[in-house]
Amino acid sequence: MKKLLFTHGIDIDGYGCAVLAKLAWGDSVDIVYADNFDLDDKFVKIWGKTGFAEYNEVFVTDHCLSMALCNMVDKKSNIKKKIKIFDHHSSRIGNQDKFSWVSIISERDGKKESGTSLFYDYLCEKGLLESSDKLETWVELTRLYDTWEWKKVDNQKANDLNTLALSVGREEYIRRLYQDHVLNENFDFNAQECQIIEKYKIDFQKQIKRYVQQIRVVEIDGARAGFVEILDVFKNDIGGEIKKNGNENNIAFLIMPVKDRNTVSLRVVDDNFDVSKVAEKFGGGGHKGAASFPLSSLPIDLISKEKI
Repeated sequence: MKKLLFTHGIDIDGYGCAVLAKLAWGDSVDIVYADNFDLDDKFVKIWGKTGFAEYNEVFVTDHCLSMALCNMVDKKSNIKKKIKIFDHHSSRIGNQDKFSWVSIISERDGKKESGTSLFYDYLCEKGLLESSDKLETWVELTRLYDTWEWKKVDNQKANDLNTLALSVGREEYIRRLYQDHVLNENFDFNAQECQIIEKYKIDFQKQIKRYVQQIRVVEIDGARAGFVEILDVFKNDIGGEIKKNGNENNIAFLIMPVKDRNTVSLRVVDDNFDVSKVAEKFGGGGHKGAASFPLSSLPIDLISKEKI
């Protein structure tokens, strides 16, 4: 029987879960990539067509079904016994994790978790993967980048891993990790990849500076926010550029409609601010420092406001 994996399809944490699934099950796993707010639709589409009859196990990683859909699944004993969810987004703790088949762990033993690290631990525990130094290295780099801890410990290789993914795209990144890196003796970048990474960094930084220049300051619930429309790949780095330059407009967080996604990304600039609360207000969720909500929930008046 085959396996089915639903995973986040827009970052290296979701990609990492796909690589692990390929390592564990090879061609006997089907992978569905979901954006921030279309997981329910993709899950229901397959459920409605076949009832997951061709799969003996269904996994959801770095993502979670909505509470409404979880309640529906939980009433179907033949379906829920197949499903396991591994998520790390703190806004879902105390909600979806009430279901026995849902595991949501944001932090463990003083360490922030990622979808890749949780799924890796599960696969090793079940004997589906054999742990190794190269796998541990790659999983840790993925975790460091996804939780943004690479900044705190100054692990540039974690950032380079993400830059490689941005440079070559999802499918090529997964292919390289699965065929060229994780299965080889050591995990490292080859000469060509080092060149790709360095060139991308230069072009990337130029665009970040352009976005900072376009920011408008708006007020949301008494907090000052920087508003700018962006492409998805730039969402994690604009705040760092603002802080580096002194945050002269005293922005607490960034609110960024993503042109190539159906989402609005939120990122903190003031580390004391919690953007997950803003996201929840508009039907989304995430972490204290990074969250998102559907583009359809974006208040129209924010788009039309002049810069303060």
